[in-house]
Amino acid sequence: MPDAIHDLYQRLVYPPMSHPLSDPAVSSVAATLGGLEVPHPRRARILEIGCSSGHNLIPLAQRWPESRFTGIDLAEQAIRDAGLRAAAAGIGNVDFHAVDLRDFEPAGGPFDFIIAHGFFSWVSDEAKVALLDFCRKHLSPSGISTISFNLECGWKPRLPVIAKVRAIQQAGAGDVVSSLGILRSVTDSRDPEMEVIDDMLAKGAAILACDDFAPVNDPWPLHRFVQAASSAGLRWLGESDPGENLPAALSEEFLIELRNQVRDPLAFQLAVDEALGRKFRSGVLCRDDAPVAGRVSLEKVIGFFYRAGKENPAVDEIARVLRASAPACVPWSELMAGLPGHDAKSVTRQVFDGITRGWIRPRIEPVGFVAEPPEFPRLDSFNLRCAGESLPLVDVWHQPCAFPAAHYQILAAMDGGRRLAGLAALSRSSCPDLDFGPWLRHLAGRGFFR
Repeated sequence: MPDAIHDLYQRLVYPPMSHPLSDPAVSSVAATLGGLEVPHPRRARILEIGCSSGHNLIPLAQRWPESRFTGIDLAEQAIRDAGLRAAAAGIGNVDFHAVDLRDFEPAGGPFDFIIAHGFFSWVSDEAKVALLDFCRKHLSPSGISTISFNLECGWKPRLPVIAKVRAIQQAGAGDVVSSLGILRSVTDSRDPEMEVIDDMLAKGAAILACDDFAPVNDPWPLHRFVQAASSAGLRWLGESDPGENLPAALSEEFLIELRNQVRDPLAFQLAVDEALGRKFRSGVLCRDDAPVAGRVSLEKVIGFFYRAGKENPAVDEIARVLRASAPACVPWSELMAGLPGHDAKSVTRQVFDGITRGWIRPRIEPVGFVAEPPEFPRLDSFNLRCAGESLPLVDVWHQPCAFPAAHYQILAAMDGGRRLAGLAALSRSSCPDLDFGPWLRHLAGRGFFR
C-alpha cells in the first residue's frame, strides 16, 4: 500500500465497531435471492480484509464456533488488540495477521465468505484490483464476497467541502475538526453545504481521519465497480442487505415509472442511486463460474427467518404477526400459523416484495431470546470485555451499541454474579440520572442477555 495509508493506520486505530451489512446471516439471504446457494456460515471459512481491531469479526466467530475466521489488516497495533480481545473472551476459532493483502497467502483452502468493509474506496487503484483478484482466486465455488464502497453521486456534494477544509488547514488553521468549525462559521445556514459540514462534525476526528479526509478517498459509480469486478472474474449479485436494492425511500409510483423507462438492470440501479443521492453501497459478489440460477423461485423465501422492518401498509398483516413474535426472528411455519386462512402463494409474494423493499428483515438462521432482563444479567464474554474497555457492544443483530461513559461501569458488572437489585443499586450510586429499569429492558430487547 502507499506509505501514507500504511503510516495512517500505524498512527490511528479505526474506532471499533461492527458492520451489520457484512453479517453473513444477512448476505447469505442476498446471495440466495441472487440465485446462488451459499454454504451456511455456521460451518464455513470466513475472512475479513481490513479487520482493524476485530470488532466486526470476533462477535461472528463467537456466534459460529464451528467456523474458522481470519482477519488481516495493515495496522499492527489494531491486530495485536484484536488477538488480545479474542483470547481474553475465550474465542479460539479466529486468528489475526498484520499483513498487506498483496502479500497474504492464506492456508487451509478457499473462503466461503470474504468481507471487505471500508476498504475499497480508501486504497489505490492497484490495491482495488488486488482485492478483486484475491476474491476471485480465494473464494470457494459457491462463496461470496461482501465489498462496500463509496458512490460518486452521493459524494459529489462532500468533495467541495473536503477541498475547502484542506485549504483552511493549509492556511494554518490546525486539525480537521477546527477547520470544519471555521468553515461552518462562514457558511450561510441555508447553504446545502451546512448539512454536509454538520454530518462531518458528528463523525468526530477519529473517523474523519480514516474516512472523508483519508489519504485516498475515491468514490466510484456502481457501473464502474461492476465492470472492474467483471474484469477480475467476479459477478455482482446485489446489495448485501436485500432491502437496499429498492430502498423504501423510493415511492411505488417512482419505481413503476422507472421500470417502464429503464429496462437494463444495471442502468436501473444507477438511476436509483442518482434519485437517492446514495453515498454508499455494500455489494455481494461471487465467482463468474459459480452455479447461479437464471431465475430465482419465490419459494426460496420459505427457507428464511423474518422480523418486521420498515412499516408499510402492503405488509401490515405480516408485520403484525412478526411484531407479535418480536424480538424473535421467526420461520415461515410460525408466520403462516399467525395468518390462518391466507393463501401461501400470496403470502410468499408479499414476503418477497417486503424483503426487497426493507419492510421485512430476513436472515439465514433463527434468532430467539427473551426480551426481559434475567435475575442475574450476564453479557457474553466479548461484550463483557468491551464493557470493561468502554467500547461499543455488539447486539444480537450485529449492530454496534455505544454508551455514555458513566454506563460502562454498570455494564462491566453484568458478569452474571449480581442480582438485578445489586445492579440497580450500583446504577443509583454511579449513574443517578440513568432510568435503570427501562435501560435494562432496552438491553434485553437488543439480545444482550441470551
